[in-house]
Amino acid sequence: MRSIKRGAFTLIELLVVIAIIAVLIGLLLPAVQKVREAASRMQCSNHLKQIGLAFHNYASVNGTLPRGGRDGRPSGQPTQNCCNWTDNNQAKSNAAGVKDDRDGYSWRYWILPYIEQDNVYNAIERATVYNAAIKIYYCPSRRDAESYSGSARCDYNGNAGSYFSNGTPTDDSAGSSGNGSPAVTETNTFDGVVLRSNVAPVALNRISDGTSNTLLVAEKWLHPLRVATAAASGNDGGDNEVWCNAGWDECIVRVGAGTYSYLYNGGQPAGPGSTTRTIPRTPRPDIEAPCVVDAAGKPVTIWNQQFGGPHPGGVNTVFCDGSVRTVTFSVDAATWAAACTRNGNETLSINN
Repeated sequence: MRSIKRGAFTLIELLVVIAIIAVLIGLLLPAVQKVREAASRMQCSNHLKQIGLAFHNYASVNGTLPRGGRDGRPSGQPTQNCCNWTDNNQAKSNAAGVKDDRDGYSWRYWILPYIEQDNVYNAIERATVYNAAIKIYYCPSRRDAESYSGSARCDYNGNAGSYFSNGTPTDDSAGSSGNGSPAVTETNTFDGVVLRSNVAPVALNRISDGTSNTLLVAEKWLHPLRVATAAASGNDGGDNEVWCNAGWDECIVRVGAGTYSYLYNGGQPAGPGSTTRTIPRTPRPDIEAPCVVDAAGKPVTIWNQQFGGPHPGGVNTVFCDGSVRTVTFSVDAATWAAACTRNGNETLSINN
């Protein structure tokens, strides 16, 4: 019998097969990435829907929307201007099996019972609360839900209105807005819906512009290189503090009027020689967020005050009526500013 000799692939044939596989992978990868992003975006929208429902359930029980947090200490203890709410009796209270004073915590803490997180809300140890990574507080397009060096984060911020006054621990102080905004007065400091904890909270019937026209919560603007990770707790002023107790600052709330100026280098780290960019405080993609470094290339902590996100085309939001919407990055500045005020009597509205 004659033996049949099998021929092997030649080198050229093998290279052709590899090239075909590479082309197919190149064609499929963008489609896979689009499907993955669509799923992440939908999950992010669902998180905001749950947050919006929690706000409404809180308001049904308490009569007002939850508070935005503040700096300081309980009455009778020495005051502090920065950078969170502290109870000097915390250790003693916790050791006795009692929660410390958390009056200055932000809305993220107060809605916990309405998102099935009673165990975190009722935890005695402050460290347990700080370390709790609440899944619906994270956008899956940006990062996984995890704690960093003992403190978790949140990718969604409340709407504080037109302009922002950082800190302001005293009950009658308006403070200064900074970052190029006009001087803050008591009137325009408090025209949002998530207000600092030592002023009167907002009831839904005080939203005179209409709940369907007023922003409640949206994704916060954060450069991909400034996102807190397991290796770094975050050097962006809007992502460097614990999720539930950052005082009254950009970790908790953002605003939507005026302009913002910062060093910009086309999405790359911006050193001292970079161009100063001035933009309206409309939502922006994360890659355009501030990422400032010093002459040695080390990160410089910055605080930006506007909304934005990691999704292509727009930012995910929930409005005061509970509706979840994607607002495009091309939204008109005046229209967005109108959406961020609850009592501006504007005729502009966001329909997308």
